[in-house]
Amino acid sequence: MSHQYQAIAWNRQKRVYDLVLAAGVTLYLTLFIGVSAFLFPYATAKTLIIRAAGSSAFLLLHIVLCIGPLCRLDTKFLPLLYNRRHLGVLTFLLGAIHSVAAIRQFHSLGDKDPLVSLLTSNQDFEASRISPFSSWAFSLS
Repeated sequence: MSHQYQAIAWNRQKRVYDLVLAAGVTLYLTLFIGVSAFLFPYATAKTLIIRAAGSSAFLLLHIVLCIGPLCRLDTKFLPLLYNRRHLGVLTFLLGAIHSVAAIRQFHSLGDKDPLVSLLTSNQDFEASRISPFSSWAFSLS
């Protein structure tokens, strides 16, 4: 490390990258919620937000993980590598929105704290080998 700290400065490329990223995610969320509301008219707004945030975080996670190998294959992807932290932060925020909304919808109306309810609601220890959270999703099939 050097003896002098220098903050990373914002430049035009980072601002354009962030604007394109924000516009793309906003467009995806809007289209996803709109199409889902049309196809599933009885779905609530909370359910649509949970699905949209979860699917966009999952999609962005795959994009983040593909950036490194793509940059080794072609130099056109290097601007994505340069700003990959911005994409990672947005992926985390969408995942956090998904998890907070899901916990609030499925665990907030009980007599326990939502986090306590999340961790103690599954008493079937055989199903916990599959997933410790919300094993009811596996019993739907």
